[in-house]
Amino acid sequence: MYDLHRLGWNSFQQLCLTIARETLGQTVQSFLDSNDAGRDGAFAGSWTAAQGQQISGKFVIQCKFSSRPGHSLTKSEIADELPKVQKLVASGLCDVYVLMTNAGLSGSQETQIRAELLGAGAKHVLIYGSTWIEDQIKENTKLRMLVPRVYGLGDLSQILDERAYAQARAVLESLREDLAKVVITDSYRKAVRALDEHGFVLLIGEPAAGKTTIASMLAMAAADKWKSSVLKLADPAKVVERWNVHEPSQFFWVDDAFGVTQYESPLVHGWNHVLAQVKAMLRQGAKIVMTSRDYIYNRARQDLKESAFPLLGESQVVIDVHDLSAVERQQILYNHLGKSAKQAHDLHVVKP
Repeated sequence: MYDLHRLGWNSFQQLCLTIARETLGQTVQSFLDSNDAGRDGAFAGSWTAAQGQQISGKFVIQCKFSSRPGHSLTKSEIADELPKVQKLVASGLCDVYVLMTNAGLSGSQETQIRAELLGAGAKHVLIYGSTWIEDQIKENTKLRMLVPRVYGLGDLSQILDERAYAQARAVLESLREDLAKVVITDSYRKAVRALDEHGFVLLIGEPAAGKTTIASMLAMAAADKWKSSVLKLADPAKVVERWNVHEPSQFFWVDDAFGVTQYESPLVHGWNHVLAQVKAMLRQGAKIVMTSRDYIYNRARQDLKESAFPLLGESQVVIDVHDLSAVERQQILYNHLGKSAKQAHDLHVVKP
């Protein structure tokens, strides 16, 4: 269903850890390449697995990525992990070993791999292959929203209805070159939360900071999660004009809401004129994403009636490229440089 072999080792690790957070409901700690010691992620606590089995203790998550389509994982490919598991068990850090892979798993190979890991000292072993991971992606809209790159890896018609599929394909086409380079930053996560909680988000940042990319990813996710029809408009009057009270799941995407390269007072006064209708749209279930360059928004604030529309302040996401974390910068550099030397190996441990 999904071409997970096209993700790359870094994006696959992020997918696995997001699944652990969203699907397994765990707060997962991730580790850097230099000190992971056989752990791509870890958490401590209890988890209720299939058939009501409750497992408790310290969990270690390890990811195995294959760039070969249709590849199946074998026992020999986890041999390097066994000494690491033994050390983790001896240090009291591994009661449960969770192995996630985008490779296929036969019943006999899973049994052999499980026996090897149990023999290394883990009390419990959970192994999730490509089929299980694809099922999580298909069944969980929030997961797809948090890992939007998976939209470009499969047949969208399997998760979207016909209308949303056509709209989403159009958005995806505009994203095609950028999608493989996208890094899910803290700004994107904040935007997802704002849209989820308020139905509205204002993305503010310098030119080329990534506002439009985030907006387009949100549009793609909205077509999936809320089955929204996506409308990209530039004029506040057009937003209200295209609002359909009988279609509550509309998604309105407004780039450069207060001016393209400089402040445009007619646009700001236009928004002031329709703020009451915008609030009604949000109450009815519409979703609205606006973008603005920071210097234009700072000027627009002098004329905007923010007191009449508090969400302009409450649901802002400021995208500051200078605030990127070291890990986010590494991931962006990696994604823009393309395949690293590590990807020359057909199967290897995922490193952040």
